[in-house]
Amino acid sequence: MRRFLSALLMIETLAAGAFYAIAAAILFADVISRELFASPIWGGQRIAVLLANGSALIGIALAVALNRHIRPSVLDGAIPARFDPITTRVGHLVGAAVMFAGAYYGALLVLDNRAMGFTTPPLSLEIWIAQLALPYGLASAGLRYLFFAIDPDLQPRHEERI
Repeated sequence: MRRFLSALLMIETLAAGAFYAIAAAILFADVISRELFASPIWGGQRIAVLLANGSALIGIALAVALNRHIRPSVLDGAIPARFDPITTRVGHLVGAAVMFAGAYYGALLVLDNRAMGFTTPPLSLEIWIAQLALPYGLASAGLRYLFFAIDPDLQPRHEERI
C-alpha cells in the first residue's frame, strides 16, 4: 500500500506541477505578446485558468497525502488521549466519506455538463474535460483517507508550522 501511495503521490505531483508551470508559461507569453506585438495569445488566459484549476484540484489530494492540509485544532484535547487511535481512524473515515461524496457530486456535474455540451469560450473546448480534475482530486483524497483509516502509520506525521 505504501508503494502505491508513493507512486500516486509522484504522478499527481508531476501532473499538478506541469499544469501549473504550463499555466504560468502561457500567462508569461501572453504578457510578452501583448507588450511586444500588441496582441494577446488567443485563449491563453482561459487555458491558463483551466490548467491552474486542475492543478489546485489535484492539490487537494496532495495536501491530504502530505498531511499539509488546514486542520482546525479547536477541539484538540476534547477527547482523552487514550482514545486517539479510535478518533484518528474515525476522523479518517469521516474525511473519506466527505471526499467521496464531493467526488460523487463532482462526477454528476461533469456528466451533466457533458450531456449539455457546455463549452468554454473562446476555445470551444467542452468544459467537462477540464472539470474531470474535480472528481479525480476528491476521489484520490478520499482513497488516501480510507488507506489512512486502515493503517494510520501510512499518513506522514503532522508538523506544526506558523
